[in-house]
Amino acid sequence: MSRRTQLPGLRAVSAAIALVLGLVAALVLSAMAMPTTGADRGTTPSGSSASEQLSDAPQQERRGRAALVVPRAGYGFSDGARLVQLSRGDLRRQLDAVARTDATWLRVPFNWSHIESVRGTHDWSQVDRVVRAARRHDLTVLANISYAPTWARAAESEATAPPRSAKAYGRFAGAAAQHFGSKVRHWELWNEPNLASHYGGKSYHSRAPETYTKLVKRAYRAIKKQDRRSTVLAGSLTAGLDNDKGFRMPTFVRRMYAAGAAKFFDAISLHPYTTESEASWKRVYGDVDDVRTLMRRRGHADRPIWFTEIGNSTSTDGPSQKEQAALLVRSLEAAASRPYVGPAILYAIRDGGADPTVFGQNFGTLLTFDFEPKRMAKVLRTRS
Repeated sequence: MSRRTQLPGLRAVSAAIALVLGLVAALVLSAMAMPTTGADRGTTPSGSSASEQLSDAPQQERRGRAALVVPRAGYGFSDGARLVQLSRGDLRRQLDAVARTDATWLRVPFNWSHIESVRGTHDWSQVDRVVRAARRHDLTVLANISYAPTWARAAESEATAPPRSAKAYGRFAGAAAQHFGSKVRHWELWNEPNLASHYGGKSYHSRAPETYTKLVKRAYRAIKKQDRRSTVLAGSLTAGLDNDKGFRMPTFVRRMYAAGAAKFFDAISLHPYTTESEASWKRVYGDVDDVRTLMRRRGHADRPIWFTEIGNSTSTDGPSQKEQAALLVRSLEAAASRPYVGPAILYAIRDGGADPTVFGQNFGTLLTFDFEPKRMAKVLRTRS
């Protein structure tokens, strides 16, 4: 074949190659022009957080959920005294809801007044059942030891009053640690003793930090005697003011130190509850930071602060479910932004009742009283 007869074929091939190269170049330029989103990168877009993006959650579910920021030590749930009284079926449904999130902790009430209602006789059956269920759901238990039985309290004292003898509280804490062994290795002492309503009323309030510290010393020694590797949390303090109804968290901790608590806890636990207002937020988290300053000054920078209750009620006068979710996400972010904070525990798993007007019945984060998912369940859900 002559060179002249080959030219038309060569020209046709060259044209085809040029056409293909042109199409490839157009596709590359088009891809480069497309904006990169947080969903494309698997991260939250710069300058925004999960709490700021709740307003367009349906769109996020299609394009990729914003990254939820949580403490490095993880998060979990608490559900109050009723947790150990649930039927087997209701307990399973609540923990199944927890299992659909990335939660790793369950705070369980060890109500001394129920377990040892008769002095020297322990009925562990309720908490045994909950601890077993938690372990089946791969949850680590934080046991909260609160509320003295009638025989241990002063005559005619309120149900929340501390025992007459700190030694009796220590014996019970030691018995609990012995009974559960390695199944429970994290212990929290009392619940919100900085509130008069949770520590025997006004007659006990003025000296609450000092009498509480006596309980802490006895319980810490008894628990550590059974398990040196256990973690003992003192405080369990909630947001409050210095008055005849409560103490600010740093005020209470300062007085605990003065009463000799320094050697008798592995971590401080706080309940930084806030309202929707910025003033509330600044006051409460200002108190959290003040507690941390006290700990550092005492040489306890290596000891963490746990948030063992955070939450908001969706009662009629409170935030909507959407607003509750935004507040909870913000609280988790606040915990994560403080490197000294350990686990953060959300209160509660499920609403405690069906009356929307009752403040205390609507703290559920995952479920309504009728087991319908709340907005926060969609934010936290990572598996079906």
